[in-house]
Amino acid sequence: MIERFLPPRARDLLRNPLPWVLLVYVSGIVLRVIYTLHIQRPEDLILSDMDFYVVLARKIAAHDPLGPWEVTHPLGYSALLAFLISGTDSLTRAVNAQIVISALVPPAVGLLGGAAYGRRTGLLAMVFASLYFPFIDYGALFLAELPFILSLALAFAAFLAARDAGRRAVSLGLAAAGGVALSLAASFKSVALPAAVVFFAMEAVALVLTRANGASSLRARLMPWLLRGLVVACGAAPLLGVLARACTRANEGRFCVTGNKAASDFFLGHTGRIANVAWETPTRGIGYGSPGSFLRNYDRNVTVTFAIHDSAANIAAGLRWIAAHSGEVIVLSIDHVYDTLFGVAAWPTYGNETWLWAHLSQYLFIALLFVPFVLAWAGIAKRGLRAAMTSRTALVTAPIAGLLVTVVIATGEVRYRIPFDVFFIAIACAVFTRDLARVDGSRASRSRAERGSAAA
Repeated sequence: MIERFLPPRARDLLRNPLPWVLLVYVSGIVLRVIYTLHIQRPEDLILSDMDFYVVLARKIAAHDPLGPWEVTHPLGYSALLAFLISGTDSLTRAVNAQIVISALVPPAVGLLGGAAYGRRTGLLAMVFASLYFPFIDYGALFLAELPFILSLALAFAAFLAARDAGRRAVSLGLAAAGGVALSLAASFKSVALPAAVVFFAMEAVALVLTRANGASSLRARLMPWLLRGLVVACGAAPLLGVLARACTRANEGRFCVTGNKAASDFFLGHTGRIANVAWETPTRGIGYGSPGSFLRNYDRNVTVTFAIHDSAANIAAGLRWIAAHSGEVIVLSIDHVYDTLFGVAAWPTYGNETWLWAHLSQYLFIALLFVPFVLAWAGIAKRGLRAAMTSRTALVTAPIAGLLVTVVIATGEVRYRIPFDVFFIAIACAVFTRDLARVDGSRASRSRAERGSAAA
């Protein structure tokens, strides 16, 4: 009603979504500053994994040699902290950097949504990410999740944009940028690599299943995919090479790329209903447990006499338990997936003073992200298996599938899922804007596949 009394330019401004998106984004930045500096100060929560990262950062800053128990996690976040605290004992610069990184997350999520489904989805995704509590919360903790969210969203936005680019140079440039972002993501969390593998495998399957018009052969359709994959690998190789060298040296010469804890995570997740595993050796002892097990009230502790970084011993112990408990392992693996998607809330905030928001955000994930995700897939599945496998939504879902495969092999908790909520956000926002129906309609899917075949 009031629009009738406004000049044309003012009416156009009100109808333009961009100023409103920017207003929400600025509000999100203000929330991040208040939350990080006044509600949950990162310096006040240096315990458990946060303590591990900070202590290791100080050791890296002092140029002290690392041991195998210090490369259980990727070195990227501790190296970033080491750079920020170098020359000072204060964590102030690290806190300020966390706020900046946190402020960059919503635009990155918007880029992902836009690359996947279009401008409207990108803008709505940016709005959602600006106010999404887990993204604000992890900005106020010395954990690797925050930079992982940023680099993960940028990497897959670049992969999707490279696939759709009409010019070869642009496509390969985006692929190279995506490779660099992927290596950054892997330096924070190893799960970035299987997520990328599943993404490119899903794209290959889609290209094989595509019924292209004309005389386009399977080889012609796969060559651009292969070329982009090689460029991504080349973009990721320098940083991954540095990580592998540092990890292998610290791991007493045993090769590793982003960490040496994969085998011990496999054992932790496949040795029964336990709360904790203690790896005790004559020289050092270390223990880990899963928040998912804690929330299920498991109280049995297991002690072994081999090292946490002894991959062969950890895998052998896990396989022995699986062989003796074939039925239980199926249920435990399903539990890991359930705890990742539908656990009570994310660690460590479920036990902090801001627990209310952590629990509420989990309910909002189910109502606003997971339910639209299911509805989206229900609609796509009606068109048949081929249409589902060649849809854009299958590509956006692929990293989530990579995560779920990982937690089946290891352990599961909500914290592992939070960075991958960027993909749930993209799909849910595409449902709300109706971009998903436009992008994954039968004609759109066919023409998109043909463009992907011709991109390179």
